[in-house]
Amino acid sequence: MRGASGKLGDELVARQRNGVTVYCKLPRPYPPKTDKQIANQERFSRANDFAKAAVKDPVRKAYYQSIKKPTQTAFNAAFQDAYNKPEVQVTVKEEIITVKVKAKHRIERVKVITPSKTDFAKQKNTHWEYKLTTPGPVIIQVYDIAGNICITELQTGKT
Repeated sequence: MRGASGKLGDELVARQRNGVTVYCKLPRPYPPKTDKQIANQERFSRANDFAKAAVKDPVRKAYYQSIKKPTQTAFNAAFQDAYNKPEVQVTVKEEIITVKVKAKHRIERVKVITPSKTDFAKQKNTHWEYKLTTPGPVIIQVYDIAGNICITELQTGKT
């Protein structure tokens, strides 16, 4: 039986591992993937594609070189940026909405949707600001350079 491989009846499979014949049970089919597993695979694939494109672009590669950890590559930093959504902190004070990013995510734009209009917040150094004109429900969409969207809903003033 030396060098054998293949199925032996309905019970065993002969395989070659490092030049040795190994007998094991028949493999069973994997169960179907859940929706969460499929979504995670797509997220992983999108992050991988983004990181590949980012390291080919000299400007983006330089950015990811500057924020990477000592044990990371620019590709790893770009992948991590694309895989994880930005964590944002939204505060409202005196009818001014302030949006701050908690990590090193680079924000492209901040969209503010109110009942009366849709507009974009203005960047002020390390944060984004928007002056409210009407009270009511507000939806804030934060877009980072990797294409992630972080959505926050809040209620302002009296309705």
